[in-house]
Amino acid sequence: MARKPRKYYTLVALVDGRWGVQFGAYERGDVVAERAAYIENGEAKAKELKIITTGDKVEEINAAVAKLNGEG
Repeated sequence: MARKPRKYYTLVALVDGRWGVQFGAYERGDVVAERAAYIENGEAKAKELKIITTGDKVEEINAAVAKLNGEG
């Protein structure tokens, strides 16, 4: 029996014109808090951060980031 994929939330940041993974968690609230910390600490502007939702496999996360970067 195949396991049901779990939703996984990933914080991605725009650095040098490319989106990259910064943080991920199964709880959206954890990622929202991490995003807020990046903004509060001046590490990134709100427009440079996104939260994406995928399955929890690395391949799914990498594919979603590649798509953001126009590679997929």
